[in-house]
Amino acid sequence: MAFNTTRWTLANILPVLFVLKIILSLWMLYVFLHLVPLLQDSTVATHERGLWQTVVSQSVTAIMLVCFLRAIATDPGSVPQTPTWQLGPSAQKEHETANGPQELKQTGEPRFCKWCNQFKPDRCHHCRVCRSCILRMDHHCPWIANCVGFRNHKFFLLLVFYAMVNCLLIFATMMETFRKTVEEEMTPLHRFGIVYCMTLAALMSLLLVPFFLLHISFMLKSQSTIEYCEKRTKNTQSPVTYDLGVLDNMRATLGPYIILWLLPISPPAGDGVHFETRKVGGEDLAAPLASAEQASGSSAQASQPEVTGHEPSRT
Repeated sequence: MAFNTTRWTLANILPVLFVLKIILSLWMLYVFLHLVPLLQDSTVATHERGLWQTVVSQSVTAIMLVCFLRAIATDPGSVPQTPTWQLGPSAQKEHETANGPQELKQTGEPRFCKWCNQFKPDRCHHCRVCRSCILRMDHHCPWIANCVGFRNHKFFLLLVFYAMVNCLLIFATMMETFRKTVEEEMTPLHRFGIVYCMTLAALMSLLLVPFFLLHISFMLKSQSTIEYCEKRTKNTQSPVTYDLGVLDNMRATLGPYIILWLLPISPPAGDGVHFETRKVGGEDLAAPLASAEQASGSSAQASQPEVTGHEPSRT
């Protein structure tokens, strides 16, 4: 597990409980104030409308909850505990002669984590909350009490997507019930519940839509949040990029099978340590997705790594 510290402290639990509270509030208000009255209506058209809204909304909610659990429970990925990445004269020699990382320090040496006492693969950064180096780290998300990294990035992205769809669906379909608060007589508590549900769905939609679009833009460029922030602060452009084209970039996040992209299964292929790269000018580099064992086996044919930028000031 990526966490090298006590994970479920009060500070980590509260944000997760807050998210669960929002999900439960929206679900209960939507079901009992909107769906149930539609299903109990004697009009055939209204009943059928309530039926398809129930099927669609509950299916989206179920998938969202699965994504939420998988984003929380899935290890984002840690540096392999092999001699190649461990500190020591013999390990360092093996690390430098193998198919090493593309991202180096200003001195040309491999990046090293002083907290974990080990070398860092490409796109790997140290999380001070998890107290571990996370493979292809995007960011630490307090709402799932976990880092978003190589192995759970897909689940996090799908969580945001289905949460956004759910909130937009609630806001759009509940507009009919919302009009009744003006046109019909009802108890103050009933009216407050409908208005509260609509307001909460609208606010969450305003937050989730731009957040989802931002992460989609990162995915299409094969860029993490940390890499985006580092790129804005660097004065020099890296000679290599992880951007292999839209389709390959999406496969690198959502998995190799297009038909399974919208399901919380089939994570991306690879080990999270080695990534395909290409030169900014367009010429491909020999840095295929391979396991650590395969990389060590082909060390004799591996080319020397290129300096791709400065050491991140904060990882």
